[in-house]
Amino acid sequence: MQKILTFIQMKKTLFIALLFVSIFACKKKETDPDPSGTEVPNVVPSDSSSYQALFSCLNVYSKISGSFTPTGKQTAAYYSSQLITNEIYTATNLQDMGIVSLDSVLFKNKSTITNFYYNDTTGTQFTLPYLWIVSGAGSIATFSFSNNNPPPTFTASANIPDSINLSTGFSFKIKGTTGCSLIKVFIFGGSGSTAFPNKLIAGTDSMITFSASELQGLNTTNAGYISIQLNKDHYRTIDGKRINFRTGLQYVNSAFKIKP
Repeated sequence: MQKILTFIQMKKTLFIALLFVSIFACKKKETDPDPSGTEVPNVVPSDSSSYQALFSCLNVYSKISGSFTPTGKQTAAYYSSQLITNEIYTATNLQDMGIVSLDSVLFKNKSTITNFYYNDTTGTQFTLPYLWIVSGAGSIATFSFSNNNPPPTFTASANIPDSINLSTGFSFKIKGTTGCSLIKVFIFGGSGSTAFPNKLIAGTDSMITFSASELQGLNTTNAGYISIQLNKDHYRTIDGKRINFRTGLQYVNSAFKIKP
């Protein structure tokens, strides 16, 4: 009897595997005529950040003391039923894509906050080219894309300040960047802060500036947070939708001092 049950279980497992392969193989696959895609360098944020799906893998550099050091990758994948503009999506518009993988690593298909926001939870150190595979679900077609576009280069991380003064604001040079489409800046203040200053900046800009009024609502702290993300966006048209395959650099300081 045990042998019969084992045999039945093996056949069931094989059937499920074959069914998945069949579904994956039969789904529609569409890409644009240019196999290399179309790069969109150095454009204004409103253009650079308009798309319906994002597949992103960033190199992360962190700083607590001393200089910025590499600490891993940050990944994200999501598909919206509505156009995503200026990096803002509505959680209820995110769609099920089925199984999503990057370089054969399966992504978690739901976060604890937002359904159908996919990311890697294994800490894998992905290397170029980044091979994305989506099994598809519902109206979203099966597709795959190998993104061999390197992230931007940035040689001015030493210019990123360790502290700011709320009364005067701050600015620093971001030049030393090449191949950048979009820069994102985010600041998190001390306990009780009522604002989270952030900006989208064109990749060609040479300065990051926040005025004192733009910092209102931040509370002082010796353990603030600043994130500067330099993105290189690479677009493909898949199944009639604009898809953004992104590489980038993210510089994070979680001991950022915010002074009066």
